[in-house]
Amino acid sequence: MDELMRRGYESFVRIDEGGQAKVYKSVKQTKLFAIKVVHVEDPNNPRLDDDLKRELQIIRNVKHPNCVRLEELLRSKGKIYIIMDFMPNGTIGSWVKTHGPICEWKARAWFCPVARAVKYLHEHRIAHRDLKLDNILLDSHWNPMVSDFGFSRFVRLSDSGQVVKSDTYCGTTSYNPPEVLKQTPYDPFAADIWCLGVMLFIMINKIYPFDRHDKQKMYECQLNRQYKLQDSIEEKSSNDIKDLIRILLEPDPEHRPNIREICEHPWFPIVLRENEILSSRSMISLKSVRRNADS
Repeated sequence: MDELMRRGYESFVRIDEGGQAKVYKSVKQTKLFAIKVVHVEDPNNPRLDDDLKRELQIIRNVKHPNCVRLEELLRSKGKIYIIMDFMPNGTIGSWVKTHGPICEWKARAWFCPVARAVKYLHEHRIAHRDLKLDNILLDSHWNPMVSDFGFSRFVRLSDSGQVVKSDTYCGTTSYNPPEVLKQTPYDPFAADIWCLGVMLFIMINKIYPFDRHDKQKMYECQLNRQYKLQDSIEEKSSNDIKDLIRILLEPDPEHRPNIREICEHPWFPIVLRENEILSSRSMISLKSVRRNADS
């Protein structure tokens, strides 16, 4: 930690670890930070550098109020230090595990900003590929923040403008859509949409929509839409949220809505939906102006 101490960081408390990385809580000039320390000289993992380069490229460029902000990036021999704002209130996942299902108004307050952050990512051709409640941090004001871009990638488009499908089957099994479980080439954007559906279901229900302990059974249940809210949750949930879960958990990725369509769903607050419609109209107008200018 010598390099960090020279930069004014102190009081390192380990708060998480996994793979080649450890995460510490630290302080600099009374402000708290989370520091992800990644070891980059592992002869047993030749892909690490490529994966890490992609993660660093993405987090350097992501600028959204509901995505974790990169404060500083440092490198010393054999280590990279990714320094971000510290999120003191844990994750939505830990909140649900501790307190149980979230009421619908709170689910809306947390889910809608996350969906808009995903919309921002997709508009910049970034697929997250590991969306889950444990990767949604809560800041000091309880705002949701999308984090952990370790599996994220820039999505390529073909000459015809179609998404080039991925054959890297990553993410978290309990959140994976049918096409990823089956390990067929998949649209990473559509996979993110499915993950949002699993997230919203768990937020209001606590229980996962599908049996995550048996992958084959899970796959079959996904295809047959065999999921059910608890009776008490079903009774008090609005038709809009149930409809949103239904279209998010569409088993056919070709018929799954895109993120713009999700953000225009009636369950979203009307102000947000109006903003989405105005934004899409502005984009159409700009395209028309460009076409007229080119003609």
